[in-house]
Amino acid sequence: MNMNKLTSCLIACCILSLSACSQIPKECEESWDKLEALSKQMGLNEEQIKEQKKQFEESIKKQSKEQAIQMCQTQSTFLGLVGK
Repeated sequence: MNMNKLTSCLIACCILSLSACSQIPKECEESWDKLEALSKQMGLNEEQIKEQKKQFEESIKKQSKEQAIQMCQTQSTFLGLVGK
């Protein structure tokens, strides 16, 4: 149960901390794939995942492409560790 709370908090933080240009960089697509898989493992329904993706994409578009790539790479690494 504590792991689920930690993971939920992590997902929320990652979503809020992301950024990028009008197009989503490849690194962010990879990061989203990991985040989506983790969300499904946690038992989130499709509507919740769809809302997360919307927030994810909006947050990416708020920053420069370079910042978004860096943040997505960091998130991917972290999600890879959490997913193990």
